[in-house]
Amino acid sequence: MKGSVSTHYILMNAESTVFGMSQAMRPVLSIKSVVILTLCVSGLLVGRTLMNHKEGSSGIVHVEQQQQLPPVRHTGPAEKKAETRACSPKTKLVFLKTHKTGSTTLASVIERYGYYRNLTFAVGLSHVLSFERRFDRRDVFRFPGMAEQHFDILTNHARYHRAEMEAVVPNATYITILRRPEDQLESSFGYFEMYRGMGLTKESNPLETFMDDPVKYFKKHIYMWQLSRNGLLYDLGFDHEFDENSGKIAQKITEIDKEFDLVLLTEYFDESLILMRKLLCWEFDDILYLSNGARSPSHRFELTDSLRGKIREWSHGDVLLYEHFNKTFWNKVAQYGPDFKKDLDYFVKLRQDMFDNCIDAGKVNKGDKRVFKLTLKNSSKKCERLLRSDTTYTSKIRMSMIHRYGVPYCFYSYAAAILLGVVICLYTVVKCFRLCNKPSHYSDPRDLSQF
Repeated sequence: MKGSVSTHYILMNAESTVFGMSQAMRPVLSIKSVVILTLCVSGLLVGRTLMNHKEGSSGIVHVEQQQQLPPVRHTGPAEKKAETRACSPKTKLVFLKTHKTGSTTLASVIERYGYYRNLTFAVGLSHVLSFERRFDRRDVFRFPGMAEQHFDILTNHARYHRAEMEAVVPNATYITILRRPEDQLESSFGYFEMYRGMGLTKESNPLETFMDDPVKYFKKHIYMWQLSRNGLLYDLGFDHEFDENSGKIAQKITEIDKEFDLVLLTEYFDESLILMRKLLCWEFDDILYLSNGARSPSHRFELTDSLRGKIREWSHGDVLLYEHFNKTFWNKVAQYGPDFKKDLDYFVKLRQDMFDNCIDAGKVNKGDKRVFKLTLKNSSKKCERLLRSDTTYTSKIRMSMIHRYGVPYCFYSYAAAILLGVVICLYTVVKCFRLCNKPSHYSDPRDLSQF
């Protein structure tokens, strides 16, 4: 606390030194002084940030850990026959997030499970590890205290690249989730506001206009354009140059079928979680969730039968992908056995009871114009953890990893880059300020003696 107060006063004094001078004094400020002062202040900021990463998370992590573990166990109908389970929970997991499929809610479930069990996560600077290119092991932080140790879980957005993911989380269980292609494209188009980059903001249904001539707009490569055709296949590592190559698409689907242990479906989210729970040997409490949000009406577009048909033709690769795993999904449900319906009913009731206990159905959080989010009606730890977002969990996990294994090597590179940027920026400002305040030879146009 004392260090924080001291730093605060130093920063205040530095600010008043640079910006609190009188107008007469500012022109004489030397560039060298500004650079030195900037280095000092930035160094303090960087040092304080690293200290916060190193020390500030310990209280949060350990206090919450003690309250959470061991987890409360809800015994489902299928388990009442035999209290002793014949499996052990799986903790080596790669969840391949796909865009606008409910993957954020599912990622929060997995992150909650790992965070309160002190499992290690492959994390980077952002909750998006890679998007425009396939995942690379260098996308995740290297922690000094982990040496050659591998991670337990990878769950942030990362474009599929099996060999590189295997190098980070070896011998993992691989899971992903798919959504009906028409709905997934409509959701991506609205949420990421692709229509703005296409110049379609004045259209009553921009998605329909896009689908009237998709090639025209697809070639513009606007923000998140990669998701405007076969977005599911793209997230799974498929390149757009093969969008119309039926052989390559079939080969990719076969590859995914072989390499993934479970492919879930958004339209059957609860059923998917029942399958995932059995595969991972988790408890019912471990798969409880509260939705991370629903898109607002302003970012939704009507999908007519005609428009659905156009999208299915345009994103035919995703259609083939979804149809294939829709079949495998129900095969797995059949293999689950007669207890599936009982376990599903039990879980749905358990989830509804949790919703009624935690959520104020009369209030909606409209902080993000694109999404309506749920609002808690009580501040219990369990409710807060269930509603906590993927990005918030990622931040907490990152701080926990730093607390346990030290500051990642690349943090110092980031700090140096930021520092250099600040110095260059201030140098430019001072230079411009001097030029602007340099007295002109013809300082007074009314003084005719100068002519």
